[in-house]
Amino acid sequence: MEKNKISNFLTSDISYLLGLITGHGEIQYNSDVRKIIIDFEYKTLESKAITKVFDQRLHIQTSLDPVVYRLQQMGINVQKITGDKISLVLTWIKEDIAWLFIKFLINGTRFSFHDFLIPEPIFETTDANKKEFLRGIADVTGFVRKSNVDQSGRHRVYIEISNKNWFLPPQICQLTQSLNVAIQYIGYGHPNIRGGTGMSWAKEHQIKIYAEDFENIGFYISHKNEALAELVEYNKSNFARKQALCTGIASREKSKDSHPHETHEKLPLEINGQHFNGYKAICKCLGCYLQKDWICIKTK
Repeated sequence: MEKNKISNFLTSDISYLLGLITGHGEIQYNSDVRKIIIDFEYKTLESKAITKVFDQRLHIQTSLDPVVYRLQQMGINVQKITGDKISLVLTWIKEDIAWLFIKFLINGTRFSFHDFLIPEPIFETTDANKKEFLRGIADVTGFVRKSNVDQSGRHRVYIEISNKNWFLPPQICQLTQSLNVAIQYIGYGHPNIRGGTGMSWAKEHQIKIYAEDFENIGFYISHKNEALAELVEYNKSNFARKQALCTGIASREKSKDSHPHETHEKLPLEINGQHFNGYKAICKCLGCYLQKDWICIKTK
C-alpha cells in the first residue's frame, strides 16, 4: 500500500490559495489573531492589450468575488478590502486545521512573499493542482500588456517576483516545465542582466513566457485572461516556432560588461561577488533542478 503523502491531501482550492500566498502574501499573527494578507496591486488604472483597454481595479474587484467564495467554502473568514490596492484578508481567531495546514506548507521561518518558496508537495501533486498553484501566482504577480514583447514583436506574459526573493524564479521554471510550459527568459534584477546606473538594476525579477505557452495555465482575473486571449491569437497568427523547454545549457551567450555592483548587499551569498554573462548561470547558482550537479564557482 502506498504511504500517504502531504501532496495527496492537496485540493485545487488549497493549491490556488498557496499560489496566491507565495506570489504576494504575508503572514501575521500574535496570541489573539492570525492573518494572511494577499495584495493585488496594479501599476496603472488602465491595462492595454492590442485593441482592448481594461479598468484593472474594476476587473480585479469583480474577479475576486468567486475567489472569496472559494475560500469561504473552505471555512476561512475572508474580507476583500479596497483602497490604493485590493487585498484579501484571511483571518483566524483560533488555530483550526486549515490554519495549521497552510502555515505548515507555506511558512517554516518565512513570513512574506519576499522569501516564500514553492511548497515541496506542489511539485509532487497532480498537474491540475500545479496549474491552480501557478494561476494563483499569476493572478497576483502576472502582467499581460501590449508592451511585453520580445525583439521580434512576439507577446509575452510577465510574472514579476520580489527582488528580495532570488530562489523562487528557478522553482517556478521547474514547475512550469513539468507542465510542458516553457519559460522564454528570466530577467533577474541583477546588475549583469539589467545593467544601468545607480540601483536601477535592483527591481523585480521578471519571468517571461510567450502568451501562447501561458495559455495552458491562464488566469482567473478576468481582464488578464481576456488580454491573454488577444495576445495568443496574435502570436499564433504571426509566429510558428515553438519555444523549447529549457535544458539548463546556455547558447549564444554574449559577454557582459563588468558592473561595480556585482558585489552588493542586495545580492544573496550564492551569487554575491560573481560576474554572469546570462540568466541561466544565475539559475545554476540558485538551485536550478537541471544543473544541480554543476559547481557554481566564485569568479572574484
